[in-house]
Amino acid sequence: MGQAVAAARKAASQADEESKKQTLEQLSFLVKAANSKLDHYQSQIEDMFQDPASVSKKEIPGMRAMRWERGYRIGIKNNDEDTASGLNDVIDGTFGAIQSGMNGGSVLSGFKKIVGGAMKAILGCDEAGEQEEQKFFVFVKNNAIIRIDVKIWRYNFSNKGIIAGTENVFCYTFCTSVVNSAILEYDEITYLLSEYAGDQNVEAYAQTLLRVWKTIADMHSFLQRRDLPGPLPKSKIRARELALRQAPSPTQRKQIQAAVDEEDEYQYERKEKARAAANINIDP
Repeated sequence: MGQAVAAARKAASQADEESKKQTLEQLSFLVKAANSKLDHYQSQIEDMFQDPASVSKKEIPGMRAMRWERGYRIGIKNNDEDTASGLNDVIDGTFGAIQSGMNGGSVLSGFKKIVGGAMKAILGCDEAGEQEEQKFFVFVKNNAIIRIDVKIWRYNFSNKGIIAGTENVFCYTFCTSVVNSAILEYDEITYLLSEYAGDQNVEAYAQTLLRVWKTIADMHSFLQRRDLPGPLPKSKIRARELALRQAPSPTQRKQIQAAVDEEDEYQYERKEKARAAANINIDP
């Protein structure tokens, strides 16, 4: 009798272990599914960075990512206050503090409400299947034109017992990038600056912004000029000449000359790149 009870306990324990193992495997699958969705979203945004010319025919593209925020939750409850509070912190951190003294404060507040409303709608949705929200915002912040991409996804299972005893999986990603203001149309810049500063203050703010951008352009040119390769030291020139004269065979002289030419070409390409970036005359 004792052996039968022990065997039953062992079988129950093994069943519990097997159940735990299956649950962990299923949770791992859900995490992978969420990360796969986030990777897909990130790839979509990175495609925009790689081909901004094509994107600009339909919308205003960012140049490259300055900040990513991404995360996931498994088994969230509808209108979960803790989850909602954490996501509001993410929204505040992404869009930044409300700026006083400019109309931009109300603009940012409005954007936050739009994203917060989308989050709230998805958090409160218990319909089986997939829910998704994708939005982007372009606005003026910190004397630059910013783009923020927001992508939110949730999947609800038809009942709790399908995978790991959970009801849903939820994930989000936020990407902040800066827009190249040089590609914007006249009316687009007017709209964005007026939205930020207000119609009555836009002219004064435009003058302020122009001074800031000119100062930054001067600093950028200085940084590019500072990075220019200088002339070869005389000692290196003499070493080159000596190596060519003392080469024991024509083949070795050709090899040395090829290395010299390759280095000269590299230095020339660096100068040309610096010239294009800084738009300055770098020749003596």
